[in-house]
Amino acid sequence: MRRWISERHTLKVLIEPRGVVVGVTMKRYSILFFLTRAFLGVRRVRTADRVVARAGYSAPATLALIRELYPTGVPPPPDAAGSPPDG
Repeated sequence: MRRWISERHTLKVLIEPRGVVVGVTMKRYSILFFLTRAFLGVRRVRTADRVVARAGYSAPATLALIRELYPTGVPPPPDAAGSPPDG
């Protein structure tokens, strides 16, 4: 399966046959823009959760992992869930 991944600076792009994910990474949160058959929209995730990498760089798997990590749709504050504070 062909994929194109760019992870430079604060803008990250994943293009694969099942969708496109464009991420804008900030210190604590990332804003992910999705274009897939199942979903067209935006999700905010904690940067420390590394959801795209944990999902194997797959757009549909990333959406499934976000649903699993954030069942209420809102990521917890960075200090919650035992993550170290950003310094």
